[in-house]
Amino acid sequence: MKIVCIGGGHGLSHMLSAIRPHCAELTAIVATTDNGGSTGKLRKSQDVVALGDIRRCCLQLADSDSLIHQVFHHRFDGGELNGHSLGNLALLSLTQQTNSATQAVAWFNAMLGNSETILPMSDEPTDLLAVMSSGIKVFGECDIDSQEELPDYLTLSQDVNAAPGVVQAIESADMLIIGPGSLITSVMPAMLVEDIAKAVQQTSACPLFIENIAKEASVIKSLDMQPVDWLEGMLGYRFCDMSISLDALSEIVSHFDDVVKSPNQQHDIEQLSNVFGEILKMPLSLEAEQLVSSNQTLRVS
Repeated sequence: MKIVCIGGGHGLSHMLSAIRPHCAELTAIVATTDNGGSTGKLRKSQDVVALGDIRRCCLQLADSDSLIHQVFHHRFDGGELNGHSLGNLALLSLTQQTNSATQAVAWFNAMLGNSETILPMSDEPTDLLAVMSSGIKVFGECDIDSQEELPDYLTLSQDVNAAPGVVQAIESADMLIIGPGSLITSVMPAMLVEDIAKAVQQTSACPLFIENIAKEASVIKSLDMQPVDWLEGMLGYRFCDMSISLDALSEIVSHFDDVVKSPNQQHDIEQLSNVFGEILKMPLSLEAEQLVSSNQTLRVS
């Protein structure tokens, strides 16, 4: 089964680890509009796409005990490099050498020994832009997240093309998973790229939306409707056939007694893996039911 995941942040990286055991081919399409932390500093000085979430996804899939994982995971403390991740700097170097974020990520991923495909949503830098009810425009994820009210409208600061391979991955997928992650800063950016939006609407894959696993502390905390309904209203198109809420995830997880009950990252990944093991059985169950029904009909006739 070919599975394509769209998102960003910790939610996407955890999702990749959880899904990997259940599919033959896994691709991630990562949001590249983050403008905070080390990523934001590099974007401001070097005019590149956001690299932090890409680095996180690549490292999540790599052997955590390997030396190269530990090296690229390192974050500098003090001096001019304070707060920068070596992985981000390596991706920046590769981007400048190849003149392509997509190629840079492929090389970085290969260095880590990963077989999965990680793609930026675009090779071209862009940012989130929000229009508030007052008409004021707010630029960048950090400032948008710090607002007291939800924006009336969200767009990209400039139109960009999908990165090479992104549209093809969506078109050839068997399942498309959107989320989990922050609705505004992780889920929406890629869905605002016109090429990606068209591919999502036209794909024959089953599109599945997963709500954020954790409660958000950002402006989205004031949302008083279902996340999927708000997203579709903001995007202006239907992007999923199935939506799984946080309550539904918790209900599914509660049926697994073999998961270690401890609040840590590995626990989250094991929960997600169990959930998707069950979800991926659903099409097979439906096919079996349809076959039984068909056979019964044939016998009756």
